[in-house]
Amino acid sequence: MEIAITGIGIVSALGIGQSANRKELLESRSHLAKAHYLPTIHSEWPLGEVPASNAELADRLGESHKSAYTHLSISRNALIGAVALQEALSDASIKNPESITLINGTTVGGMDTTEMLYPLWRDGDYTTLPNICVHRASENTAILAGLCGISHHQTISTACSSALNAIITGCMMLRTCDCQQVVVGGVDSMTRVHMNGFGALGILSQQKCKPFSPERDGINLGEGAAYLVLENAVSAAQRGAKIYGYIGGYGNCCDAYHQTASSPEGDGAYNAMRQALLMAQVPSKEIAYINAHGTATPNNDASEWHAIERVFGEQLPIVESTKPLTGHTTSASGSIEVFFTLVRMQVNKWLYAMSNAFGFGGNDSSIMLASVPIHLPLLPSVNIQEQAAFMSEGNMEDKPFVPSMQARRMTKMVRQLMVVVSQALRASQVEKPDAVVVGTQWGAMVPSVTLLEQMINQHEKDLSPSLFMNAANNTMAGTIARFIHCQGYNITVMGSNDIFAPAMEHARLLLKQGIYKSVLVCAFDEKAEGWQELLEKAGCPASDIVKAQVICIN
Repeated sequence: MEIAITGIGIVSALGIGQSANRKELLESRSHLAKAHYLPTIHSEWPLGEVPASNAELADRLGESHKSAYTHLSISRNALIGAVALQEALSDASIKNPESITLINGTTVGGMDTTEMLYPLWRDGDYTTLPNICVHRASENTAILAGLCGISHHQTISTACSSALNAIITGCMMLRTCDCQQVVVGGVDSMTRVHMNGFGALGILSQQKCKPFSPERDGINLGEGAAYLVLENAVSAAQRGAKIYGYIGGYGNCCDAYHQTASSPEGDGAYNAMRQALLMAQVPSKEIAYINAHGTATPNNDASEWHAIERVFGEQLPIVESTKPLTGHTTSASGSIEVFFTLVRMQVNKWLYAMSNAFGFGGNDSSIMLASVPIHLPLLPSVNIQEQAAFMSEGNMEDKPFVPSMQARRMTKMVRQLMVVVSQALRASQVEKPDAVVVGTQWGAMVPSVTLLEQMINQHEKDLSPSLFMNAANNTMAGTIARFIHCQGYNITVMGSNDIFAPAMEHARLLLKQGIYKSVLVCAFDEKAEGWQELLEKAGCPASDIVKAQVICIN
């Protein structure tokens, strides 16, 4: 089959919709400025904000949503995402949107409403509390865009590679015939926790960022969303859909090196780009252009450039980072920059190009785009053997499984999960799985809540960098990869209630690809002191969950 891109919707600092973004991109017009909509004390860090208030975004969604911005449970994240999602569905002329599958990448979720409503929850008004769940934020995006009866959706949260991993997930579902059409992409909005967390890491620049420049000194943050409609090129042609381009290949790998920094050799990025090229069966010399992750931090740029040189040798393609125009839109960057890549390809008549997106924990993804169809075979069914090798509680002794030097640097939840992972691998007799899939509902709740309280109590000053690193939803997946030295596929999926189920669903999808033989599937959640009672009253209690299981192709 050939995977065609038949619809696109985009919102970024460059504007709302394809037309505005295309125009500003081709004119290389930067839209970085001081914060306008974000209620922050910081004016020293330029941001790439979407040029619309929440009220204006709600107006664009139609009469039924004009008051959405006044409903305290509706986040800016959901509004931005819904505007882009609506455009993508309309652009693709989707007649029955309730039948389409949505794969959404996001990390921020409803954090902006969380920051605003936190004092109310402490005073006993907890009715809107469930909306802080990242998966619930994805549901709100779908509902606002008119997908009220959607049959299937999944939330991917791998920090800055989330949207690109959502695209990869959609491609895998099409190739295994799990769906006929899929809308994929991601969204993140600006929040104070978000900005102050990056500030605590010391990687925000006070100037317009300079990717790959010797003078680079850090990133500028941005917000936005982009979604693509993907479908079999045959069905697209049958219904007369316009085609923007084709997915030629894709790859996701893990550095397994550091909690936030990329490996000096760029191993994860190198492996992801090589996977994409091998899948497409296109020689590296045929790639004309790469939209690089290019955040302008000294470590990331050096690592990515080294990986590009390893892949392409002396025949380097044109390498560009578009983040000086939009800011780093974190979870949305992968899909936004795929659109930018398609525009560059169309204008310059290039046949093949690539786009990269890398997230915390060394989660590295790459996609190859083509102006001409590239055949990717449908994948046959496989016999999956699920080995009963998991525990629901991680209260066992650490020492037999976790070296004491490592254990001292781990939080209680991380230590418990590593113990259960070790037991699952031992029981299954799999020394190193090909992939790691993690499911969670609340993410790392303890550091997240502590970071939020610190930001509010300290008035956005002197936040802990370690708290911010540990609060990322995909911290656990990256930590597991480092612990077991697995540089293969790595993903975090967010869900509600039975969080092990979406992780297992994603793991089975991986095994159907035929290139993975074993997958380590994990799930975790943790209670945060002071929040458990509120969550129970709101009907969404958190619980301490630690699970791990290995599944294999028989």
